[in-house]
Amino acid sequence: EMSKHLIIYTARTGSTVVEHHVAQNLCNPPFNFWEHDFYSTEIHPCEYQMFFDKLKKINDVGIKDWSMKYLVTTGVVDLTPQQEPQQQTECAFDLSATDNFFRGLNVTDLHFCFRIDCLDTICSHMIAEMDASFVVTDNKIREHKKRHIDTEYIKTRCTRYQRDCYLYNEYVDRYKDDYNCTFYPYEKLNEFIDIDNDIRGMKKQLSKEQKQELIINYDEVVQIAKQYPFYHGKRNEKTGVLET
Repeated sequence: EMSKHLIIYTARTGSTVVEHHVAQNLCNPPFNFWEHDFYSTEIHPCEYQMFFDKLKKINDVGIKDWSMKYLVTTGVVDLTPQQEPQQQTECAFDLSATDNFFRGLNVTDLHFCFRIDCLDTICSHMIAEMDASFVVTDNKIREHKKRHIDTEYIKTRCTRYQRDCYLYNEYVDRYKDDYNCTFYPYEKLNEFIDIDNDIRGMKKQLSKEQKQELIINYDEVVQIAKQYPFYHGKRNEKTGVLET
């Protein structure tokens, strides 16, 4: 019985902690990526082919269980017509390369990571990007300073977030019946995983309130977000699907 796991994720959704859990507890023997010539478990669009080829080799030498993280934009062609992002209620994507990745590597399990709270995700992403603190290990808590965030940058993040929501929905819709799927709401991760004892010492960094306090113009973030469909929708607490 083999199990090949992909953690399907967008940024700031607890996916790294989920991947540690899957690799250590659901792979037998535990899968340590660095023992197999990988420098990371994160598969981004530009690394599609490299990861595919390496994982194919791993399959060919008979390693039964492995685990990797698959960013939702990997293997995807965005076919959405150009228009003002705020007006976009429909997006179109070609996922055939993702189909090929899953099938070609005999993936068995998909682990979907999401945050129920849209604004919290966006704030988390902006702070992580500006302070280069995407992954903090060894039980460290990173210091952050208060700051004003540029209007254009807020719009860019909201636009990306909107796209990612539609794309995430598409993944769930397309793959939920063909793979063993587990859904991990960030806000309830502790119900699935022992998050206080992460194997590489990742700790929850900032509460929602702390993030809002760090952003001097948080009101502006809210005003901009209100112009997007995601703000008026709700993410399903079980599956993460954005319901507008």
